[in-house]
Amino acid sequence: MTESQALEAFSRGEMTAIELHRRLDGASYGDVLRLLSEAGLPLPRAPVAGREDQIARARAWMFPHCVA
Repeated sequence: MTESQALEAFSRGEMTAIELHRRLDGASYGDVLRLLSEAGLPLPRAPVAGREDQIARARAWMFPHCVA
């Protein structure tokens, strides 16, 4: 797997940050951010479906002033 393929897999959420770190020979989080940016790839996002209630509780706890 090439560096580009590893970054794409990470961006799609198919590879963990630890796996990516190992594949990129110990790249730091900053390195990963730079590489993703240079490749035009977004950060991975956790799926929301089925977790809406958990996410709402976390947002209310973390940002109480924004809860309507």
